[in-house]
Amino acid sequence: MRARRLVLSLTLALPIDAAVAATPVRVNPADLHLDSLRPATMTYLVYMHGAADSGIKRAMLATSEIKREQVDGQKAWVIEQRWEDESGTVHTARTVHAAKDAATLSQTSSWTRPDRRLTTVVEPAKGHGSIEGDLPEASRKTMEAGFAAMRDGWWMNWHSDLTLLPLLPYEKGGTLRIRLFDVGMAAPMDVDYGVLGERTLVGADGRGRDCWLVETESGRPGSGNVQRFWIDKASRVVVKEEDVFNGMYRSKVLLDVPATIEFPLPPAPAGQG
Repeated sequence: MRARRLVLSLTLALPIDAAVAATPVRVNPADLHLDSLRPATMTYLVYMHGAADSGIKRAMLATSEIKREQVDGQKAWVIEQRWEDESGTVHTARTVHAAKDAATLSQTSSWTRPDRRLTTVVEPAKGHGSIEGDLPEASRKTMEAGFAAMRDGWWMNWHSDLTLLPLLPYEKGGTLRIRLFDVGMAAPMDVDYGVLGERTLVGADGRGRDCWLVETESGRPGSGNVQRFWIDKASRVVVKEEDVFNGMYRSKVLLDVPATIEFPLPPAPAGQG
């Protein structure tokens, strides 16, 4: 496979600062670098793995298209996600964010599994949501509780994290606290992101990317579950993510070019297919 992939090598730019600020700084909409958002299409290689040389599992491609649109008379950013593996499309999402503060105006998402399909539609300002598909009763009740909680003040959509998290003011250093919510949660929650230091990732073309190295325990301090992000300081794009949970890694690596089809296959000749 000769697709140009961003091959990442890690070089030390600054030592990790163990003295991350003890008191988190609250991040509000006015603190976000919304001016850094731009139309783009990005693909991440997502895969599970254990220790070195243990092989990879559940590899898939996650592509996000970010567009600026007018939605119901409002200036908005629209993020359309498509996740694919060897079986086909396993997840899609269309999330509409207000341009002024990144608030979620609406979201439609679906997950396809071998044994079931689930689709959700939400309108946070109305506290309204719908669920179609098979879901354990306890999960359904949690999700329905979250529909009402969506109206409870401003929050950032966790489902759009690869696009929106880079907009946090990491240049301040220390620990940043952001209110997050995703469909499936019972209510929004505070999550802390600590700026551990800086790193330089060098791509296959020799170009270095100066990054903030950011870490979070995903709102569960002491759980041992950790997410680390390498965020390009110039472009405010997640170049690499490395999650650790249940003794496994989940990695997301930005491809050098999006994995989209430019020249579709021609129709099959009559009588074939």
